[in-house]
Amino acid sequence: MAQDERVEDSMTGRYCLAKLDEMIDVVRGLDDETANAAPGLTGANSAYQILSHCLGMARQWTAEHILGEPTGRDRAAEFGARGDVAELVARARATRDQLAVDLSRMEPGMQVPGRPGVDTFWSHDVEGILLHVLEELCQHLGHLEITRDLVTRGS
Repeated sequence: MAQDERVEDSMTGRYCLAKLDEMIDVVRGLDDETANAAPGLTGANSAYQILSHCLGMARQWTAEHILGEPTGRDRAAEFGARGDVAELVARARATRDQLAVDLSRMEPGMQVPGRPGVDTFWSHDVEGILLHVLEELCQHLGHLEITRDLVTRGS
């Protein structure tokens, strides 16, 4: 990333927002029953749970790890989440909008203090963490699309 480029305008930041938008669109296209149904596979998650997990993941890595603002994330609850699609979509849009605001508060090259148990090559600066968030969003977007297909078209 060029030094004069803002994090919010970076390709990584823009892709994070775009992938989150795609995930929201997938869930928005489902009814409540389908969004909360998991495929008939051991340990499978519903579309509702996958998007809930990604919202928590994106906020924790950006707000908490980069900006130092605790999120109170309950990762385990994300995988037990159930509810109304309209409520989840509204929450996802609010999280997406907050992510855009958070990106505008980040500086290119911004260093991030190490975290216990998180000592990987990408975890010490804003660009590395945003690449990790993008990696997770891309992975889970595919997971979400497969989940939708299995639930709506049958296993």
